[in-house]
Amino acid sequence: MLVQRRPRSKPNVQIVPLIDVIFFILVFFMLFTTFRTHPAGLNLELPKSVTSDRQAPTQVVVSISADGRMFLGDRQISSANLKTEVGKTIKNRPDLFVVIKADKNTKYDHVVRVIDDIRQVGGYRFGLAVHPRNPAGN
Repeated sequence: MLVQRRPRSKPNVQIVPLIDVIFFILVFFMLFTTFRTHPAGLNLELPKSVTSDRQAPTQVVVSISADGRMFLGDRQISSANLKTEVGKTIKNRPDLFVVIKADKNTKYDHVVRVIDDIRQVGGYRFGLAVHPRNPAGN
């Protein structure tokens, strides 16, 4: 009696589901590593956000009061001194993350000026601090 064998089918790997999984993991890590801040320090009334997330203490915190005064840590600083000090820190740590804490009544111009100062000295990683707000809007 002659037994016929079925031809072996070659195993195939489905790559599309794997790409989807990797994409979602990438998006997850991108979102949750850029929006983490832990506001502390000066008495600022930060805006509230539902999508905020706590972050471990950062390396540099720049605060902006409602009248536009800038603080590096807890001491008041000018725009030129901000550039100098942040520039020195960025030379030692090029991947430095700078948190910008602006009072909710601060003019947009002051926030843009600080972002511009940080970018001029080579800083590219920064985030805006907010207070967490529950989804109901309180």
